[in-house]
Amino acid sequence: MTPRVKSYMTGSPIALEADALALAALDLMIEHGIRHLPVIDAHRRVVGVVGFNDLRAAFPIPLSLTAPPASEDRPELRELTVSEVMSDSPVTIRAGESVEQAAQIMIEKRIGCLPVVDGEGRIEGILSETDLLQALLTALWAERRGEAP
Repeated sequence: MTPRVKSYMTGSPIALEADALALAALDLMIEHGIRHLPVIDAHRRVVGVVGFNDLRAAFPIPLSLTAPPASEDRPELRELTVSEVMSDSPVTIRAGESVEQAAQIMIEKRIGCLPVVDGEGRIEGILSETDLLQALLTALWAERRGEAP
């Protein structure tokens, strides 16, 4: 049986709207230990993705995923919105697609995540590089045991 995206994605991911502050995106990433956030519209359709590297490139100070910016630096960061730093028109995938196809897309496009959407483009989940590594480990474990993943 071919492993599907649905089995490895993070369902109901934390997401932001495009008019949110980029600083709020950074705070969410730090708080939840994640590197990518889907950006959605009022109907929960995916319109972009903001990643830690997008924020690092946009902010004039060094950033860390383990500690928030110092309070004296925060006022300087309050002007940027997610829409100014996100990647728009992101590549997405459906939950029923294969993990292999998802990995191929991420390699070809050189991206770190794929928002998982329904037929209307609404967010259902997110598949990250970490999720793909989990799928690989599961497949290797199953192979060692002589089972199908």
